[in-house]
Amino acid sequence: MDKQKFSNLIEKYKRGKCSPQEKELLEKYLKSFQNNPGEWNENEMGNQRITEEKIYSGIMNNINKEKYHYFTKAFFSPSLLKRAASIIFFLIIVSGILYVSGIFEQKTGSVVWNEKVTLSGEKSIITIPDGSIVTLNADSKLKYPDQFDDKIREVYLEGEAYFEVHHNSNRPFIVHSENLSTTVLGTKFDISAYPEKRTITVSLLEGKVKVSREEKGKDNEIVVLKPKEQLLYDKENNVSSFEQFDSLEAVGWKDNIYKFENEPLGEVLSQLERAFGVKFKLDDQSVLLQKITIKFKKKSLQTVADVIKSLTGLDYKILKENNNINEILFF
Repeated sequence: MDKQKFSNLIEKYKRGKCSPQEKELLEKYLKSFQNNPGEWNENEMGNQRITEEKIYSGIMNNINKEKYHYFTKAFFSPSLLKRAASIIFFLIIVSGILYVSGIFEQKTGSVVWNEKVTLSGEKSIITIPDGSIVTLNADSKLKYPDQFDDKIREVYLEGEAYFEVHHNSNRPFIVHSENLSTTVLGTKFDISAYPEKRTITVSLLEGKVKVSREEKGKDNEIVVLKPKEQLLYDKENNVSSFEQFDSLEAVGWKDNIYKFENEPLGEVLSQLERAFGVKFKLDDQSVLLQKITIKFKKKSLQTVADVIKSLTGLDYKILKENNNINEILFF
């Protein structure tokens, strides 16, 4: 099974969206892996720690859903027994993987994980258990526990978020984003780690953070960032670069400010799609490479379209569905 297919199945199982056939395929694959628990093929299965977290989350979500469903049915039901057997079988298979790395022992306690998801066009401000504040950008997901333990504070990010971390020198705060981990004690920083983007970006505004690459259960330190320094990590080539950055370009989004300096139009439109929750389409794809400099501060979608029109020479048409704008076509 290739890595993308395995990753997709894990995500679908985590959300409870697997078909019976897909669930059977995933169970067989995990069972075959259990026969050789000492070998983890990252080319097929991705980062071990992140994958285990997703599997565990899926198990707990499915168990909770099934438990609720059981009590709404008659106690002795053939379908109930079949469903229970299926979940128990899957749990037994996956526990072999979790046991190998010790994660099963860590997660079988009383820890309850929360997951906050934002859609395109929306942001969310979250106060997590230690008092830290996280501003979650559009089309993003943050996973965090109901309570942190006494030694460490860990969260998992997919997409982009701005962190204002509550200082506690005795309990490091770690953000996991794909195969990178960012460790802090108390600081303000932004991480952008959208799955479809080639680059993960860590931008530090205050304090100090250590960024590491998670590989085969080990953390390989890449850099310790100082304020106003930014890490750009190329996921495909495992190459890092560093530079100074403009705070408005990096974190202006949390205040509805979008600044682009000599950026390709394609990248500009991609960020604006998330910000406004609409699709931008172009007849001429070559225009996507045209670089533009632009700044929006709490502007309407109509104003944004007008400014892009004036900079590119393109005209546009607004397409609506149920009186809501869902697409802007430039031509």
